[in-house]
Amino acid sequence: MLRRWVTNHGRAVDITIVVVYLFGCALAVLLDLIAGSADPEPLTGIFLPALPGYLTWPWILVALFRAAAVATALLFRRRFPLIGLAIVAVMLFGEQGAQTLPNSVAIWFMLYAVPVYRSVAAGWVGFGIAVGAYALQVFINEMWGPFTVGSPGAIVTAEAPGESRDLFVIIVGIFMTALFYLAILLVAINLGNRRRYLSAIIDRAHQLARERDQLAQLAVAEERSRIAREMHDIVAHSVSVMIALSEGAARVAEKAPDAAADAMVRSAETGRTALAEMRRLLGALTEPAASEVEYVPQPGVDELPELIRGFTDAGIQPRLTVLGSAAGDRGQDLAVYRIVQEGLTNVLRYAGPGARVDVTVDRSADRTDVTVRDFGVVPGGPGPLSGVGSGRGLRGLEERVRVFGGHIESGPVPGGGWQLRAILPVSADARERPRDASPGSEAVAAPPAPTPTAPEPPVPNPEEPS
Repeated sequence: MLRRWVTNHGRAVDITIVVVYLFGCALAVLLDLIAGSADPEPLTGIFLPALPGYLTWPWILVALFRAAAVATALLFRRRFPLIGLAIVAVMLFGEQGAQTLPNSVAIWFMLYAVPVYRSVAAGWVGFGIAVGAYALQVFINEMWGPFTVGSPGAIVTAEAPGESRDLFVIIVGIFMTALFYLAILLVAINLGNRRRYLSAIIDRAHQLARERDQLAQLAVAEERSRIAREMHDIVAHSVSVMIALSEGAARVAEKAPDAAADAMVRSAETGRTALAEMRRLLGALTEPAASEVEYVPQPGVDELPELIRGFTDAGIQPRLTVLGSAAGDRGQDLAVYRIVQEGLTNVLRYAGPGARVDVTVDRSADRTDVTVRDFGVVPGGPGPLSGVGSGRGLRGLEERVRVFGGHIESGPVPGGGWQLRAILPVSADARERPRDASPGSEAVAAPPAPTPTAPEPPVPNPEEPS
C-alpha cells in the first residue's frame, strides 16, 4: 500500500523530500551557530555566537544559492535526474560547515533517481559523476582548505591525524565512498528495471486491448459486409424472379388464366423462400434465447439444379454443366453458388425472359472455374427488366472471390451476349481432404420457357452487369 501510494503521489513525495532537506539545512545552520558560541560579553553576560565563514557577507548569498539549487534539483529529480545530480555534485564544493551533511544526503537521492527514471547506462554515468566529484573535492580540500565531512569515506580520512592522512588514507576514503555509491546505484538499477518491466507489461496490456478493440471493429465491419452480400444475393435473386413471374402473369392473365395463376403461385413461393432465408440470416444476429433460429446448411454446388429450375420458371433458358468432383470446401461451394445466382439474376435483369444461358462449373484439383454466359436479348422478346439493379452485385462477387485468392472477369463477348467468369483456387487443406464420391460430370438442361403471347416492346437498354 505504501509503495502504491508513493507511485501515485510522486509530486507529494518530491515536495516532502525538499521540505525535509530545507529543514536539515536550517538545523545545520543552528548547529554551526551553537558550536561557534563565544564567551559572554563583559557588560551583558549574553553568549553571542561567532558566525561561520559561509554565513558571513557575502558568502551567505552563496549558501542561499546552494540550498536553492539543491532543493530545485530534488524537486525535479524525476524529470532531470542526471542534470540534477551534476548540479548537486558541484554544490558540494566549498566550505559549508554542517550543511555538508544534508547536501551529501541529497546527492544520494539524485544518484538513486538516475537509473530509476532514466536508464542503466545513465545510472553508471551518474555514478562516475558522483565519485569523480567527490575525489576532486577531496583533492581540493587537501590542497587548499580544511577537510569537510561529506561522505562515509570522509569520516575515515577525517579521523586520521593530519600527518597520517597520506595518499593511501585518501585513496581508502575515496574507495569506501565509491562502494557506498555503488550500493545505492545497484539498488536503484534493480528497482528501475522492475519499474520499466512493469511499465512495459502495462503498455503491452493496453496495446493488446487496443488491438482487441480494433480486431473487434474489423470483425464487425467484415460481418456487416458479409451480411450485406448475403442480403443482396437473397433479395436481388428473389425480387428479380418475382418481377419476371408477375409480369408474365399480368401479360397472360386474360388469355391463359391458369398459367397466370401458376406463375403467381410460384412468385409467392419465391417470396416465402426469400423471407425465410432473411429471417434465418437476421435471426442469427440476435441472442439464441431471444430467437428460435432454424439452422440449415448453406447452399452449394449440389443445390445448383434447384437454382436452375427457379430461373427456368422465371422465363430464361439456362443449361448447367458441372465437371469434376467436389473439393470439400463448403465456403468455396457457397461462393460458386452465389456466383451462378448473381450471373443468372443479371441475365434475367438485362437480357430478359427467353434468354439462353450456359452455366459451366469446372472443378479441377487446384482450382474451380465458373462461367455464366448468355447470348443477349431475344429478338421480339419482352426485353430486360428496368429499375431493379442495385450496383452491388459484381462488387460483392469480387469480395467473395478475393477471400479465396481468386479473380473475376465480366464483359461482352464476340457474337453478342455477356459473360461472367470467376476462378477460385482450391486451398491445400481442401485438396488433402477426401473428395466426395460424386459423378465426374453432369448436365442439367432446362426446357425452354413458354413464349408470352403478348410481348412487350423491347426496351433499348444495353446489357450491363449490376
